[in-house]
Amino acid sequence: MKITYTHELPANKKGDALVIGVYEGLKNLTKEEVAQLKSLSFSGKLGEVVTVPGTENFKTLIYVGLGKKTELKTDVVRLAAAKGIKSAKRIKAKKVVFELFGVDKLKEKAAKALAEGIVLGNYSFNKYKSKEEEKFELEKVTVAGEKEYKKDFESGYVLAEAANFTRDIVNEPGNVVTPEKLAEIAKELSEKYGFKCKVFKEKELEKNKMFGILTVGKGSKNPPRFIHITYKPKNPKKKIAIVGKGVTFDSGGLNIKPEQFMKTMKSDKAGACAVLGIMKAVGELKPDVEIHALIPTVENMPGGKAYRPDDIIVYKNGKSVEIHSTDAEGRLILADALIYGSELEPDVMIDMATLTGACVVALGYYTSGLFTNDDKLANTFLKLSAETGEKMWRMPLDEDLKEDIKGAYSDLQNVGKTRYGGAITAALFLQNFVDFEKVKSWAHIDIAGPAFLDKEWKYYSPGATGQPVRTVVEYIVLEN
Repeated sequence: MKITYTHELPANKKGDALVIGVYEGLKNLTKEEVAQLKSLSFSGKLGEVVTVPGTENFKTLIYVGLGKKTELKTDVVRLAAAKGIKSAKRIKAKKVVFELFGVDKLKEKAAKALAEGIVLGNYSFNKYKSKEEEKFELEKVTVAGEKEYKKDFESGYVLAEAANFTRDIVNEPGNVVTPEKLAEIAKELSEKYGFKCKVFKEKELEKNKMFGILTVGKGSKNPPRFIHITYKPKNPKKKIAIVGKGVTFDSGGLNIKPEQFMKTMKSDKAGACAVLGIMKAVGELKPDVEIHALIPTVENMPGGKAYRPDDIIVYKNGKSVEIHSTDAEGRLILADALIYGSELEPDVMIDMATLTGACVVALGYYTSGLFTNDDKLANTFLKLSAETGEKMWRMPLDEDLKEDIKGAYSDLQNVGKTRYGGAITAALFLQNFVDFEKVKSWAHIDIAGPAFLDKEWKYYSPGATGQPVRTVVEYIVLEN
């Protein structure tokens, strides 16, 4: 789909469909339009959409509800844009024009949100579909708006494309994207944008004492990898490390998952894929920030060499960990990456992972858990996530729960002694591998809920969402 932004009135364009945003009460329409829409029970409420026969320039007019003008937010614009683009696809419109709605209240934020809504709403993962009708694609989308908002629209387009890039990789099955394939994707991305990219194979993992990655990965025929991508502008204002969990498929290992919990485990690489999506946006936007992208990637399988409950891993930083569940593998590989990231001495280190079902129990499917000991960083992420629509909720790093992960025969055990507070104890586990003498600030984002959905929600189709790509990129670009 080709998207262009033009400084013209929508009425001066031609196409198969024109998408028009309408506030509740229909006050921005002609009497004729109001009468027609009321006859179709359309009032402009948020989420409403209706199609009517078009004019000379457009075969169809698509009206999308924006709700009350006084309550207009960026996520409303995204949702309305997605409703419009999905409606256009349903009627198989190939050339679609959008009016730039919402700028009368939200200004440049509306232009960015509109681009995101169109791109995110248009997404589908259908490469393995054989029926042509299931592969229908829009040819061209034109947004007609004021000239001053073009850069904002283009910025939103970059963010949404980065999220969709992430979604594509997450949605690929485990027989396609293995740790080696994820490393290949990282190399291709690095070549495109001029990043440095190092990939550690087994010998380099051994040399760097990355025993968590080696231990979890040894049960699979697909060998583990560690990926380090570097973006360094001439005069960086800050150094940031981003870390993503890359379990390309999680069977649970010897603590094997029940069938209903295993069949979507291609999504357990969503944190790693988000890191790659963030780097795609970094390559496009070129912020004045040094970025180190770190991805530990494995396949967690119950092969003959698989690690066992009761095994003990001694990490590079001296911490020993007793295995109480081979299905709590993500934190074991992230530990290596956090140690490695600490040695880079970043100002901020952010890890993202589909880490715990407990976070989904606590917050539901649509909200990520945010853990950090930095109040300023927490407030920044919460503010940004409210704008991006990638919902986050700050969770406590409850020191009293540290006893729950204290090992009987080692410093730590990889799961809590009870099932209660599992998202918190997982975050506390990770905290042990961050060297706060070298890292000024650290945040852990548990994306287990919203990273992959089994049904349509807002502007997302079922499957991967690309969260938290847009929020992290906004942090990198706007806050540093």
